[in-house]
Amino acid sequence: MHLEFLLEEPSSEAALDILLPKLLPPDTTWRCYPHRGKTDLFQRLPGRLKTYARQLPHQPELRVVILMDADTDCRRRKAELEQVVADAGLLTKTSAAPHEPFRIITRLAVQELEAWFLGDREAIQAAYPRVRHQHFSGLPHDPDTIADTWETLWRVLREGKYYLTGKAKVEWAETIAPHLDPARNTSASFQYFRQGLARL
Repeated sequence: MHLEFLLEEPSSEAALDILLPKLLPPDTTWRCYPHRGKTDLFQRLPGRLKTYARQLPHQPELRVVILMDADTDCRRRKAELEQVVADAGLLTKTSAAPHEPFRIITRLAVQELEAWFLGDREAIQAAYPRVRHQHFSGLPHDPDTIADTWETLWRVLREGKYYLTGKAKVEWAETIAPHLDPARNTSASFQYFRQGLARL
C-alpha cells in the first residue's frame, strides 16, 4: 500500500514523517504534500483530486489522506473537505456506504496539530525535560477541547523556561513527535486519525 498525505502545513509533514512508522505496517510507503495553509490546500485540492480520480482505478495500492487543522469549527471544516472530495466524484470513509470500498479519508487535528502533542504529556517532558507536571495544571484530559492549543503548548514550554524565537511549529513537531506513544495519546482526533489509517 502507498499513501499520499495532503497536508495544511510543513509542521504536519515533520510530525508524520516521524509518526507514520509507528502507525503503518512496515511494507507501507507514503509521501507527504504540505501546503502553505488552509487557503492554499483548498485551492489546490480540486485539481489534485481530479488527478487521483484518474489514477485510483489503475493504482489499486494507492490511498489518499487529507489532514488539516479544524481550528474553531470542526463540523464545518469536515463538511467542506467531504464536499470537495464528493465534487471530484470520489468516496471517502465518511461518504461510502457500509461495505462500499473507499480509498480516501479526511481527518482533522482538533483544534490544531499541537493538540496531538498535548495528548502525550510524557512525550513533551521527554523532549523538553524542564517541563514539570505542574505546568499542565488545569488542562483537560482530552486536549481537543482546548480552544488555543498552540498558545497552550507555548505557555507550557515557557513555564518550563523554554523560549521561542518564532512560532516554532516545525521545531515542536521534530522534537516532540519522536517521543509520542500512539497508544497513550489522549487526543480524540489523533486516535480518530490512527483508526482511519488502520481502516485503509
